[in-house]
Amino acid sequence: MMRSFVLWVSLGGALVRSAEGQACSDSAAAFRGIIAEFQKRQQNVGLAVAVLSRGRAVFSEGFGWADKEAGRAATTATAFGIASITKAFTGAALLKLYEEGRVDLDVEIQRYVPEFPRHAQGAITLRHLAAHLAGLRHWGPERNDSLYARHFDDVLDILPLFRDNAFISAPGSRYSYSSYGYNLIAMAIQRASGMPYQRYVAEKVIQPLQLQSVAFDRPGLGGTARPARYSWYDLKDFHQLPDSPVRVPDWDYSHNTAGGNLVATVGDLAQFGRAFQAPGFLSDSALALVWKRPMIGNVESSMSFGWFVRDNPRRISINGSNAGLQAGLTVWRDRDLVVAALANTWGVGSRSGEFMDDSAQGLQGKLAAICRP
Repeated sequence: MMRSFVLWVSLGGALVRSAEGQACSDSAAAFRGIIAEFQKRQQNVGLAVAVLSRGRAVFSEGFGWADKEAGRAATTATAFGIASITKAFTGAALLKLYEEGRVDLDVEIQRYVPEFPRHAQGAITLRHLAAHLAGLRHWGPERNDSLYARHFDDVLDILPLFRDNAFISAPGSRYSYSSYGYNLIAMAIQRASGMPYQRYVAEKVIQPLQLQSVAFDRPGLGGTARPARYSWYDLKDFHQLPDSPVRVPDWDYSHNTAGGNLVATVGDLAQFGRAFQAPGFLSDSALALVWKRPMIGNVESSMSFGWFVRDNPRRISINGSNAGLQAGLTVWRDRDLVVAALANTWGVGSRSGEFMDDSAQGLQGKLAAICRP
């Protein structure tokens, strides 16, 4: 029989009142109720949630443990891994470079990364890559314990992992999600900017938005404040564990530097999302690229510069998960609403994506429904 062991705490996250966000500000109990009901099913060891309405933090709290064995609570100051939400940071960096006129989205990728082979059926461009329409594969058997033990300082060193067997379809023929595609974007950013990819992201995205917690992850980052990671699924064959989660090793994810290895607090993540509400951080023309599903030829993609573009209601969202974390971020443009949620666990039933789901059935969608227009 499954045993629940999650200790609940509410730390930090003072509620902010405003005339504009009054309904959300007065709904802390409703937010907590949704999270508690969700946690009853998933039993994540630790998590944090933030809700921004019209730029104000109307809810921001941590729950459970950042490190259960050490007795450290999860708080709004805990910098969780954000997995594939990293792709939205890479997309933002690419758009900043585009605004500066230092990159062309429609030339062959070989202008920036000549080491990458050409596809026999057509050119691959940064626009293809940003929309997952380049025909590149995702992870394969190379993602193993040996890779998790290796650190990559230079994004160009990632290229040999996929260069010789990168393609699964013709460029522009179909949508195919690929973290390697975003690694390739990072290589182009590095070459076009003349500085390391990580430095460009720091100078053009992280620092201007004052996201002090956002950093490229590596084992040991954050010292004693580093959250542990847990999984209710066996790390070898992925069967569900019956009694308690296992602690995930402190693996190195630098092999996915541009696609999945940033850390952030939930508040900083929400602030990053709000930067896509209106011109300011990005120009109106750059934002237009984010908020419209890209069409290349006759093929449309649901993903644009690191974000999934959705309608009814109009929103952009990005999520991520791997062994030991779940992450979700959604921006409702017409409502000026942002919801961010982070956990340090592959929770019970987490394969459903419910934690990151921004629809009416998911955690983010249910939290957003409290803040009615």
